[in-house]
Amino acid sequence: MTEEIKNTTNDRRHFLKNIALGSAAIGGAAMGLFGNSDPSTGLFGVQKANAADDARLKMAFIKYATDTVSSAWSKGIEDVLTPQQIVDYKLLDGQGKAEVQVSLMDTLISDGNSVIFLQPVDSVALAPSIQKAKRAGISVITLNIDATEAHAAHVEMNHYFGAMDIAKAMGDAMGGKGDVAILNAPPGIIIRDLRTNGFVDGMKKHHPEIKIVADQVAEWSRKKAQDVLATILAANPKLGGVYGVNDAMALGAVDVAKDKGLIGKLVIFGNDGETGALESIAAGELTGTQFTDVHQQGRFAASAAVVLASGMVPATAFKKQGHLLMPYVIATKDTVGQITPAQRW
Repeated sequence: MTEEIKNTTNDRRHFLKNIALGSAAIGGAAMGLFGNSDPSTGLFGVQKANAADDARLKMAFIKYATDTVSSAWSKGIEDVLTPQQIVDYKLLDGQGKAEVQVSLMDTLISDGNSVIFLQPVDSVALAPSIQKAKRAGISVITLNIDATEAHAAHVEMNHYFGAMDIAKAMGDAMGGKGDVAILNAPPGIIIRDLRTNGFVDGMKKHHPEIKIVADQVAEWSRKKAQDVLATILAANPKLGGVYGVNDAMALGAVDVAKDKGLIGKLVIFGNDGETGALESIAAGELTGTQFTDVHQQGRFAASAAVVLASGMVPATAFKKQGHLLMPYVIATKDTVGQITPAQRW
């Protein structure tokens, strides 16, 4: 964990042009796979996989539901798999339902896939499916939401420490004093807890005089966030800051700030780094967000998958589940220009 923390904190301003797998848990098995990275795109040079008798490999990604993050992950996965020329890849929609994902897992297992990428709707409900895949010799790699059943690797955004840094940046922008509100996701998802706890702990550590006066569920939704924040502001007219646990909710707060003439007065931070949020920061509306290159996140996952499926490293070589926390940057008006068009999603 110490190395992972170091990797997330060291030299963040320049990670976007110098990102490398480094000493992440999955790296030990995969280091021979990578060539040099292209600093303009973040793409790795990946050696072409060698499958026995040129047999084609099947891989699939079961996403949580249709959204920009899943699409960007899939694009990153394809960046690595397509040049291999021996992989048949498909993207499947979990429709936000555990039972749909379970059914899709059964189909992929029966169809002889080599690797399944998965963002579980329910970490517990998908555990038996992951067990079944493992018994069939299929490697499972999860993205952003882990599962209770151990599997080959888990690649995620740095939810907790990124949220701590968001709290510091927000408090700095507020002068270390004032009241803030959290626009939150529904309970029950570990991402919500990590992003909330990191923010709360960050405020306690860096800005103890700032008070969190509201923590309301806005269901990941921009429209819902507008309604929730309007109610919060009515009860807290001196509110100085808003933290949206994702960018959609933060942009909903921006909409309210525009309507009430509070742009420049209300400090608003999101989390994820989607293109709409970056554009809002550049326009002087949203104050900031945690940006993660999720194309690169997909590439890392796919690179590990190629190592496993090509036979260079069997799944059994991973005595413990690989765990990679992605590097990130706190994007503000001063830093958002560092994020290149190729890295935006």
